Parts: sequence; C-alpha cells; structure tokens
Amino acid sequence: MSIFSAKPYIFASVAVLTLAASSIATSLKQAPAATTESSPWFDTNSNAAASRANPTEKVLSPTTATKIKYLRSVASPLIAPKANCPGDVLAPVLVGGYLYVMTNAELSKYNPATGALIWRSIPDPGFNNFYESLAVSGNLVIVGARGCQSSSDPGGALYAFNTSTGALVWSKFLTAINDAVVAGSYVITEGVNAAGSDVTVLNLNNGNVVWNQFGCGGGYPSVVVEMTVMSNGCDAQSNASLNANSLATGAVLWSLPGSWSIQRGDQSGPNGKHLYATDPTGTVVDLNPLTGQVEYSLSQAVGVLAVDASRVYATCGSQGQDLCGYNIGTGALEWQDTPIATPGLAAEADGVLYLDYGSALNSATGKRITTIWSSFSTRATALAIGDGRIAVVSDPRVLDLFGLPGY
Repeated sequence: MSIFSAKPYIFASVAVLTLAASSIATSLKQAPAATTESSPWFDTNSNAAASRANPTEKVLSPTTATKIKYLRSVASPLIAPKANCPGDVLAPVLVGGYLYVMTNAELSKYNPATGALIWRSIPDPGFNNFYESLAVSGNLVIVGARGCQSSSDPGGALYAFNTSTGALVWSKFLTAINDAVVAGSYVITEGVNAAGSDVTVLNLNNGNVVWNQFGCGGGYPSVVVEMTVMSNGCDAQSNASLNANSLATGAVLWSLPGSWSIQRGDQSGPNGKHLYATDPTGTVVDLNPLTGQVEYSLSQAVGVLAVDASRVYATCGSQGQDLCGYNIGTGALEWQDTPIATPGLAAEADGVLYLDYGSALNSATGKRITTIWSSFSTRATALAIGDGRIAVVSDPRVLDLFGLPGY
C-alpha cells in the first residue's frame, strides 16, 4: 500500500490515515497518466559511470525550477516480524514513467503520477540482506544485495526481476557485493570482504559470470567509462593498484600502482571520455579511461559530486567546505562558492544542480535558484531526477516526489 498526501512524513494517527485515503482518491482522479521514457534515470547513480547527471531531462530547468512543488510521497511497508535486517527506503530509479525503489528490503514499482503501487517483490524472504543499488535495463530491474549478518564475510546476491510483472527472472550469489550497475548487456558488481575486493561481470540476460578479478583495494563502487571497468587491483607484489579492464573480455588495459580512490565518470558507453579518481597524493585527476593517462587535475577538489556534459561538480577548498564547478574539457575552475552547507550528495539535470539539503543551483554559475525542500537536520540519503520529477529520501521510511504542478 502506498500513502501520500499534501503533508509528507505524517503517518501515525487514524485521522491522518483517513485524510491520506481521501487524498489518494482525489489524486487518482486528477493525476495525469505516467510520463513516457523521455528523461530516464536508469541507475542508483544515474548510469554505470556514477555520473549522477541526467543529460536528457528537459522538463525541469533553471527557468522552471522556481515552480517545482511537492507532489506526493510513498511510504515504506511495515517491517516484517521475521526480518533479520530490515532496510530503509533507498535507491530510487525513475525510468519509463515509473518509479522503482527499495522499500524496507522489498522491491516496489509505483506509478509516480499517482503514487499507486503497481507491484512489490521480496528478493530475500529471510530478510538477510542490505540493498544499496538498483538498475533498470530493458525489461529487467537488477537489485544488488549485501549480506547483513557478517561484516568480515557478508556475501552478496544479485536479483533480476521482470519490470512488467515483478517476477524473479534469475538470481546469483557471489562472495561480496557492495554495488551493482548495468552497462550494455552486462551487470558489473564490486564488493569487499576480509580477503579484499572483488569485481565480477555477469551476463545481463541470465546472470552467468563472464569474468572475475580479485583486488587489494577497499571496494569502491563499480564505475564503467567507455565500456571499461575501473576497479581496485593488485600489482605483482600484492600491493593495491587501480586497474582498467575491458568490459567484454576482462583483459587488463592498464594499471596504475598505489592506493587510488575511484570517484565518478561521465558515460559508461563508447562516448565516455572522463574518469575522475583521487591519486595516491590526494589530488583529484581526470584519467583517460582507455589509457590511464592523466589529462588534468581539479585544483583543490575533494569529492566529485556529479559529472555532466559540460562540467564536473565537486566539493573543494582547503577544508573541502566549498563547492566548485570545473570545465569538463580542460579542468579549469569556472565557479567557486561557499554554500550554506557542504553537500554530501548531488544530482544534475538540464542546467540545475540539486543538493542534498534542498537547494537548487544554476549549474553554469553556482548561484542558488531556489530551495525546493529544507532538510538540514536530516540530509537526503537518495536523490534522483527523471521524467520531470525529483525523487528525494530524507526520512528513512518515506520517499517524496517533487516536480511541476500536474506531474
């Protein structure tokens, strides 16, 4: 059951539930049909490159951002009595006019135009997993899960569900999964346990393993740029390195020694050109994904928040308290600002940079356009933009949808 009303976060009393039921009836009658797939957010981080940018969004822009309003909410189902490891609302994906999201360890598909639940599936009936990533490709939604009962040897699982029916298509159990993304016809996972990190590439259609590689690093999220998988590897002396492997074959294309931190890229497909990583000296650099050559560094950058076709957005400054926009072609600083709070999560779409505490900035200048929601005490833990809507999770039990009136 989904619950939404004009006032999010209130779910306690019978009176409020009655009001919510009345609101549901009104919204179902007035809401437009679900939008078509015009500006999809395919993955927890938008794409397999973890760009956190939607290059095809055209409804929400700097000129319309001031008109964005709260639309409705969907609430997590109650915790199952037998749940060993219940989860929060997380990993929203807006694609094809639908909302896919993990709700308390259950995969839910909603009509975001009404808040109506379409179907709900339980990947693990024993509730023994944490869920941190979703990706939608074709008629499959891929769920990445990590075991929740052991920190040293958690294990992991992948589940593929039919997007139309919610039926399980295939599942695969692996040694460790912290993150799962989809690029082309492949699913890429990376996980970490006591033995090290592990990257695995599987066939999207059936879950069969294509190739696997062990690493010495810390299990950073999977990043694919220009059909190349970036992961934590090992050199001949079992020291940490940054490896790049062919997505299709697993062949090592290049390797850089030392402890690197993979951050984000621009595109996972053949048009991807930029991989951002922190080198062993602590400098954020742009690497050519096919050669590993350093193209430029981002002056004073600390954490890359998003990458679009024009710019790289990162926390910056001597203490990492500022926010900077860099030219993606040259790495030159285009703007720097000290925001009202340092963001930990961001998303970009059609010239607007959305921050986890609710501010919407002009991505070309860094200037604040408006405040869409206010969440200083509890920052958004998930943020996605697609099909003219913004999905925000700032309460562990509730996902809020924002957009233009009528969406």
